[in-house]
Amino acid sequence: MRWLGLTLSTLALLSIPGCNDSPTSPDEAASFDRSFAGHSAGRLVVGGQIREGEWKISIVGHTDIGTDGEVRGRWQTKFHSVSIPEFVGTTFVSTRIRGLGFAPSDNPAECIARSNMVVEGTLDGEPGYLLRVLAADAGKIGGGAFDTIRIVIYDSDETVLYDSTTSNPERPGGDFPAVANCAGSTRAELDDGNVKIWLPD
Repeated sequence: MRWLGLTLSTLALLSIPGCNDSPTSPDEAASFDRSFAGHSAGRLVVGGQIREGEWKISIVGHTDIGTDGEVRGRWQTKFHSVSIPEFVGTTFVSTRIRGLGFAPSDNPAECIARSNMVVEGTLDGEPGYLLRVLAADAGKIGGGAFDTIRIVIYDSDETVLYDSTTSNPERPGGDFPAVANCAGSTRAELDDGNVKIWLPD
């Protein structure tokens, strides 16, 4: 494995075991207001890049659910070069982790776990942005297994501003090709880094 750690009308985060929410696609409408209190653990650590031709995004961060049910962590995403000009060179920095969810893999040969997170933060210091991160942990290197990730950013009106991996022509972005190595929402292969997920007990 490669290592590195308001309200929309409908967003269901990937379910933690014991929750009833099923994985959904960022192409669907969503609600970011969601409580995960009561789940005893779970952690997501990511570091690396997604690259495709001239496009590049760097990602680093860690998020977990404490034994008290508190969701906490830090996250930073750098949009080095993307197809939306106003995002080129900008950096998203988290101010609050709003929700974090997990789901076990239904294809253990290609991934061991999935996670879905929503973060409030700033873009080049300007507040009022939301970042959604969808990630899958392959659990190993080789054999065709690789970690995957998807980044979606919204403005304060909860409008999608950029989606790194989308097949919907009406959504801005889609710079990074989707790979279907693990069920759930479409993600891109993570380069030069790692997704590590610890599922809740």
